[in-house]
Amino acid sequence: MYWLQLSDTRLFLFVNRSLVNPFFDWLMPVLSGGPGLKNALIALSIAAGLALLAFGNRRARLCVLLLTLVMATNDGLVCKTLKHAIARPRPFVTLPEARLFGTIGKGYRPPGSAAPNAGAPARPANHNSMPSSHAANWFAAAMVLFLFYRKSARLMLPLAAAVAFSRVYNGVHYPADVLAGALIGAGYAAAVAVVLETAWQFFGAKWLPRWHARVPSLVPDLKSLDPRNR
Repeated sequence: MYWLQLSDTRLFLFVNRSLVNPFFDWLMPVLSGGPGLKNALIALSIAAGLALLAFGNRRARLCVLLLTLVMATNDGLVCKTLKHAIARPRPFVTLPEARLFGTIGKGYRPPGSAAPNAGAPARPANHNSMPSSHAANWFAAAMVLFLFYRKSARLMLPLAAAVAFSRVYNGVHYPADVLAGALIGAGYAAAVAVVLETAWQFFGAKWLPRWHARVPSLVPDLKSLDPRNR
């Protein structure tokens, strides 16, 4: 496994140090959720979700509900559990040459915050690295949207990949962390969709036949899971 860690470290340093340029120095913290951007994105997402629930069609409403369920559980239930279990230090914790938002070896700090004192330790709550929650959340969202709207992948996949890349560029994750996060997020979203659809086809048809007749599928593109369609 040593060569995997070595390759991961080398790739991290290539992205984090060799690809440095002024444009990326501005863009990558933005993609990771710079000052105020995270809260603005959450507020915008909530507003859009409420609008779709109120005025959208059935597919849009089901998409919002599944997206809410996946996003509410993916980070806190899946990613944080794995982070504590794996306990892999972030690159800036173990690599003094890591470039972190333009600062070399100074420990983690959010973009826009005052530079930490020389030798100040990184915040303990931010030490765990594997998997990347940013990558997991964005790829989970991309998967849910893809299940309902195939063309959404044209926007969501490049955006999710850009966010994942920014985490390496910003010095807070190794490439393997974001790859694991992407696979976990997309896989978790797909698994939740399959489980819910399978349960609805079995229990809904049996116990809630009227509702099932009105809503024959929770995830329309997974109708093949219905035994009656086999």
